[in-house]
Amino acid sequence: MRNALIFAAALAASLPGQVRASGYEFDGVGARAVARGGAVTAAATDWTAVYWNPAGLASAGERHLGVEARGGRMYTKDGNSFNIPLTGGGVAHPFDKTRVSSGFFFGSFGAVIPLTDDSAIGTGIYTPLMQGSKFSDTAPGDPVAESLDYESSVLAAVGNISYARRFTERLSAGVGVNALYGDLGSDSKILWGSGMGLLTGATQINKSDASGYGLEAVGGLRYAVNGDWAVGLVARSGATIRLKGEEEVFIDGVPSARSDFEYPVKHPATTALGVLWRASDSLTLTFDCAQTWWKGFSSALTYSTPSALLADRTNSYRWENSVKFRLGALKRLNDRYEAMAGYAFDTFAIDKDSVDFSTAVDVPMHRFSGAVTRKGKTLDATLAALAGGGRRTSGGVDYSVRGWYVMGEGKYRF
Repeated sequence: MRNALIFAAALAASLPGQVRASGYEFDGVGARAVARGGAVTAAATDWTAVYWNPAGLASAGERHLGVEARGGRMYTKDGNSFNIPLTGGGVAHPFDKTRVSSGFFFGSFGAVIPLTDDSAIGTGIYTPLMQGSKFSDTAPGDPVAESLDYESSVLAAVGNISYARRFTERLSAGVGVNALYGDLGSDSKILWGSGMGLLTGATQINKSDASGYGLEAVGGLRYAVNGDWAVGLVARSGATIRLKGEEEVFIDGVPSARSDFEYPVKHPATTALGVLWRASDSLTLTFDCAQTWWKGFSSALTYSTPSALLADRTNSYRWENSVKFRLGALKRLNDRYEAMAGYAFDTFAIDKDSVDFSTAVDVPMHRFSGAVTRKGKTLDATLAALAGGGRRTSGGVDYSVRGWYVMGEGKYRF
């Protein structure tokens, strides 16, 4: 899922057309699961199954709590820097700063309670995105813009409750509901250049805040073919999150425009198919293929009181569906320690005319991950890390993203 990218794109649309933000890709819930490349649609049978496949909850077998945290940094390159739309069409690129970086920290927690030997409920809360970003650059003497200072904060949160039941010795099914929440805020300050007509030499400040809610259904199946093979299937319905907020514009310190706005964000549907193979008593291999149905994502935004400074925006996006491939391995070293490794690759979704700092830098990504778990009588502790990157060239412009983070997870049986 690209929840983080969804809300970053939402933030992009809620900001003034000349200043927008980039996004960050979410890799899933749980350090152990992410360390296996996220290839756990058929393997997740603990608290993280509320995200990966609720059918796995039926095989949890014990009451437990789980908590996970991760922190790291992302580095983004856009060969064009910021796009600034020009009156009458076209864009300008006054700034030469093509690289930005931002830190992030977020986490998740959840619980599983078996109801019978064949059924269980699970719940969890996770934050696909909790970060801030800054961009500052100058272009003295440029006729379009001479300086830009931008700062934003983005929060995306998901709460889930799920139920699973084993119908036969081999077949389990699970259903759940996701409550979605997004909160966005930004401040931008731009000094216009000599060629901007009435705005020549003016300093424009925009302040924007928005939030919204949505509901999404989740369903999954898990089938144990035999003792060594299992398959899993999960689908999320998607939802429309109506982000509502307020934007203010100040010209040379004077309040010049103010309006409420609404941005209906398409939280896309997703599907995933996973396969698990126990290659030996100590080694388990997994493979997943997932798709996010981005097609139809819109950047249209409506102001309640539009004006020259806060004009309604029609959709300019032509996004396509993206595909993600995941590989994972889990090796039991002894009774107390396990090691995990994973790889994931996903295709991009944003069309060539939308990808840049003005929306989100979306590139095909390669991710490599690994972890070690120490198992105890009541507490399992996991330390993991992930690093990845990718690049693409669109319209002769080079774009790239790379980043890393470390993860910690604890699972407590009670």
